[in-house]
Amino acid sequence: MRLPQFNYLEPESIKEASSLLTEKGAAVIAGGTDLLVNMKKRVITPKYLVNLKHIEELKGLAFDETKGLRIGALTTLDVLSKSTLIKEKYPALAQATGRTAAPQLRNMATIGGNVCLESMCMYYNQSAEWMKSRIPCFKRGGNQCYVAKGSKECVALFEADTPPALLSLGARVKIVGNSQERVLPLADIYTQKGQKANNLAPTEFVQEILIPAPPKNSGSAYQKMSQRESIDFPILGVASQLTIAGGKCREVKIAMTAVVSGPIRVKEAEEALSDQAVTDELIAKAATIAQEKVRPLSHQGISAWYKRKLIGVLVKGSLKQAWDLAK
Repeated sequence: MRLPQFNYLEPESIKEASSLLTEKGAAVIAGGTDLLVNMKKRVITPKYLVNLKHIEELKGLAFDETKGLRIGALTTLDVLSKSTLIKEKYPALAQATGRTAAPQLRNMATIGGNVCLESMCMYYNQSAEWMKSRIPCFKRGGNQCYVAKGSKECVALFEADTPPALLSLGARVKIVGNSQERVLPLADIYTQKGQKANNLAPTEFVQEILIPAPPKNSGSAYQKMSQRESIDFPILGVASQLTIAGGKCREVKIAMTAVVSGPIRVKEAEEALSDQAVTDELIAKAATIAQEKVRPLSHQGISAWYKRKLIGVLVKGSLKQAWDLAK
């Protein structure tokens, strides 16, 4: 399949890029690993592609013991997965970026693009010819959902690997646009709705991701199950971060991807561990709570029942790994 015709624009500043994005039918491109595939399928057909690659403000990776970590949105997943700093300070992020797609894609895909990845559906992410055989679904402007018959809204699945790791690490995002810039907790940019995964305006994009310095005696981990070891999106991905002080768990975050239409935290499971002495039994209890509280969507032949069982396995595994690192 060939790309549709488009006009290529190459701004050199955030202000210029935001101005160009006011054009009707404009879209941002950085790595292009997801965008170009969907353009070939005619899932989206932008008139203008605004390439961010030459904007210096979107580049760079810097760490300060007080301020924490700054990751420019154009930083590739490959750079993050191989960084000694990320492996030592933020192992969950190193693991998540290292398990995303294949090496060739990680060399191109950016952290900003992965954070802003759209929700997906086997009835939506198909070629234009394939879609001619069906009445449009919610995500294509119709009024029905083929995944959940009778549903009153789209239940397309969010499957990006890095957001749960970033959520567990307390990340914030700096968003820039034509009229303003804002810094938000990462969770606040997600709609939890299938029709559009994030709430960024058409003229906005991520400039950088900000992660606080890891607390003393803390550890983090990301575990993923996919149909193949690499390339595939997760069937389920779970990230955990916890801090040990005085023999007890003082802070804990558990986040997931590929369960609903956005990345989520499981606060009920976190509360079971908070201010408690961590034991294998307590971790197993938290994993059981996560199984009971999360209602995953079935997707591409993977049943909700199987995913619910998998939640217990991966929550337990990621918590144990984070606990070992914290100790």
